[in-house]
Amino acid sequence: MTAPDRTPRPGAPASPSPAALVRLATSGSGRGARLALAGAGFAGHQVAEALVPVLLGLVIDRAIGRSDPGALLGLLGALAALFAALILCWRTGSRLTTGVYAYGEHDLRLLATGRALHPRGMAARRPPGEVLTIATSDASNVSGVSWLIAEQGAALAGLLTAAVSLLLISWQLAAVVLAATAVQLVVLQLLSGPLDRRVYAEQREAARAGALATDFTAGIRVLKGFGAEGAAVRRYRRASRDSMAAALRRVRSLAGLTALNSAVSGVFLAGIALLAAWHALEGRLSVGEFVAAIGLAQVVSGPMRTLGFFGASLAAKRGSARRLAELLAEPHRVTHRPQPDGLPSSDALFALRYGQVTITARPGELTGVRADGTAAEELAALASCRTAAEPGSYVLAGRDASALSPHEARRTVYAPPHDASVFTGTVAENLAADGVCTEATTASALDDVLTHLPEGLASQVGEQGRRLSGGQRQRLLLARALHQPQPVLVLHEPTTSVDSVTEDRIARALRASGRTIVLITTGPTLLGACHRVHDLTQDTATDPDATMPPRNATTPDPATTTRAAR
Repeated sequence: MTAPDRTPRPGAPASPSPAALVRLATSGSGRGARLALAGAGFAGHQVAEALVPVLLGLVIDRAIGRSDPGALLGLLGALAALFAALILCWRTGSRLTTGVYAYGEHDLRLLATGRALHPRGMAARRPPGEVLTIATSDASNVSGVSWLIAEQGAALAGLLTAAVSLLLISWQLAAVVLAATAVQLVVLQLLSGPLDRRVYAEQREAARAGALATDFTAGIRVLKGFGAEGAAVRRYRRASRDSMAAALRRVRSLAGLTALNSAVSGVFLAGIALLAAWHALEGRLSVGEFVAAIGLAQVVSGPMRTLGFFGASLAAKRGSARRLAELLAEPHRVTHRPQPDGLPSSDALFALRYGQVTITARPGELTGVRADGTAAEELAALASCRTAAEPGSYVLAGRDASALSPHEARRTVYAPPHDASVFTGTVAENLAADGVCTEATTASALDDVLTHLPEGLASQVGEQGRRLSGGQRQRLLLARALHQPQPVLVLHEPTTSVDSVTEDRIARALRASGRTIVLITTGPTLLGACHRVHDLTQDTATDPDATMPPRNATTPDPATTTRAAR
């Protein structure tokens, strides 16, 4: 895999393993120390809980049994202090762990987002819904390891405290607790393997169903236009049922482990209670020690369940970490190719060879490229560096684009996809961050749209521009392109959804704008306004100097336009 040009997050590995992602979430950016303090806080809470029945036993034996008011007051004060420490430790642990979890999740989301938006793209096309699920749900699950570490450490501290307390009362009781915990951990760990696989399968199917839902929602207008709502519903229903079946398999496995965990805990705790009662009847335990033993048996049940679920909890985190690591390890679609020795330099601002045709763009000219179907899509992808160009076939400002990173190439050329996204927010927020250019809104005919919107530039466009019609969305995207500072604009069919009168107005404005623009289109109106036209529909080489000569008039001539489009 080609190393990224920029690391999305300082200190993050280029191709992290699942274990490295867990370490990043739990200990990156100095979070390890905070997680250690959080674990100490939760451990203090569990230790204090385990000492409560011990103090109650002392109250019974040394204060109530001896009728000693001074000892009673002292022990009750100690009990109150113990509860205060218990609450303080829990608050400290909870606050610190929440911070570690939130910032760890944030770092993982930045990694996933940085990979999805990397200038070199991804070799495999992942649906947006799948990437969204990985960047949100899976990132949250992986960062949740911080809670798992803190809670497991606290459970172990509470269990050891209870075992030591029982050892001071009766070594047989302590032996039963330690044996029960060891058996429970071994058995449940052996049985958690199938759960790990089922959790991963459930997450994969859930991501697939989420990806379909996201894509169908984004393309609902197209689906309605083709009358394909029924087929889309049937496809989503199948994906949803597969996701449900995977979830049910995971839940059944988890339910089985839960039942086994509870059964093992119950059996051993009952054994502890019976053994303590037997010792009390034989006089080997005082009343206070018996009460403490029963209380410790109740307290230890919580840590035993927590430790018993370690394998099941880890399975979900591990599956999410694998999915996130797979996304981050996805190979780049555009790879870096060093410029070969002897490659002739060019002074052209934009020159792209496609097949036998070399397309050039001169400063200030509106250049047309007649292409449709696959050729138009491939040409737009090459111009935007979403697809790697062969060395020597693409020159930008005298430099071979194959020797540049996509980020460097896009400083010279702006080539948005035909179906670019409209963001949730206002019209102005979709155009530019540093002010709206009136010339751009006029050239794109967006000014007419603004007169029909209730608040003009401040009008909300809705999620993905759903409050706008197709033509309004397209004019908004064209205006956004004209706001870009790059010296070359490559526009792929920018007026397919506007009426003919508006298209003619846009064509005139683009020609008169004085900017270097390459139009990939089959529209005769746009081609007729171009200074020169390259025809990719003919299987012959086209000399740029022999293409359509510059036109002096700004009004397209229908006859010439027709000839150019043929």
